[in-house]
Amino acid sequence: MIEIVKKNIKEQIKAKGMTAQEVCKIMSVSDKFIYRMTDEVKASKIVRIANAIGCTPLDLFKGI
Repeated sequence: MIEIVKKNIKEQIKAKGMTAQEVCKIMSVSDKFIYRMTDEVKASKIVRIANAIGCTPLDLFKGI
């Protein structure tokens, strides 16, 4: 599951013309924050990432 979410995050970041580092900077977290996610990630973290990217959490859960 988490691999699909990570793929969707990467696609959304690219679609918005951003980098993962920029998203992490907006969130005031380490630039490895996104890539350290495991299958035990809380939904609130994914919602936070979606907000920083400027998409909906549903966009990140697409295909699950």
